Amino acid sequence: MHERPVQRGAIRLLAMRGIEAVHVPNGSHLAGDKLARAKQMAALRKDGLRPGFPDLILFNRKMVLQVGFVEVKREIGNDLGDDQEKWRDDLQAWGFPWAMIRTPEQALDVVREWGWIA
Repeated sequence: MHERPVQRGAIRLLAMRGIEAVHVPNGSHLAGDKLARAKQMAALRKDGLRPGFPDLILFNRKMVLQVGFVEVKREIGNDLGDDQEKWRDDLQAWGFPWAMIRTPEQALDVVREWGWIA
């Protein structure tokens, strides 16, 4: 399974449990030749794009607001890159929950482990 269906399935399952998932489009597909793509990427970085930032920000609205981060990977292969590992380490050091999922159902396992759902 590719990342997009994993992500969409996770968002749907989390919404059924009252958890809002917001996608951070940090791996965009840019159009044009090499120079055009470089210019677009420079503009996106100025706008706040940060390579490696997690794909989903989760908001638990059922309790006092809680925020967590989820990196979505396809089912087989595709491990974390250096930028993703740095974000994981920083977010956890700052006290935020962070997880990586490879199937939509793992999103529910994650928020269960975080104590957000029973």
